[in-house]
Amino acid sequence: MLPKIIVAVAFPRLELLKQNDLWENQVLSFEGSEAKVVEFRRWLYTGINVTQTRSELSLLIWNADQLSPECQAVLLKPMEEMGKKARLILVVENENQLSPTILSRGVIEYQVYENLAQESQWSAVRKCWSSGPAACVALADRVTKEGAVVMLEEVILKLKTSLSDEVNKKRLSILSLAIDCLHELKQTNINYKLSLDNFLITSWRMIKS
Repeated sequence: MLPKIIVAVAFPRLELLKQNDLWENQVLSFEGSEAKVVEFRRWLYTGINVTQTRSELSLLIWNADQLSPECQAVLLKPMEEMGKKARLILVVENENQLSPTILSRGVIEYQVYENLAQESQWSAVRKCWSSGPAACVALADRVTKEGAVVMLEEVILKLKTSLSDEVNKKRLSILSLAIDCLHELKQTNINYKLSLDNFLITSWRMIKS
């Protein structure tokens, strides 16, 4: 079974588990942002041994894109040699932070939190974050000032909702940026398209960094 690389932004962890038919007690998890090589290697090989005999368990690495190059190197051989009974999942916000050799050893899946994508404006913003600067500019060009205000209000609401489940530095930064942009649109006569364009591109860079 090939390891799975899940790309998900602003996705509460419990909801992501549910979307992938997993329960907390079925997952042996590790926090990639805090990984030390020795601890990570010990967890990985111990977990592989356990999951080989207990097929209901999965190994899951949160924020795998924040693993150091040394920790990513530890993953290479296990990813290549995973047996059919072992299940390994890497959850990332930016798959480009993973080495090409890791990407080549897994199956990439892009997943969206459905409760955060029901409104059209939020959905449009998420598409921009996935597509890049050109899409951000195009979106800013086609909305009215009133539409821009609604869009930012939706983004703020969705990000605040997700923070009730999990605090994430990137979401906090984007939330602050959205609040500042909304304040500009409501309080000044600035070029709203330029302001929205700046928010969309800057937030895209935050997500991809």
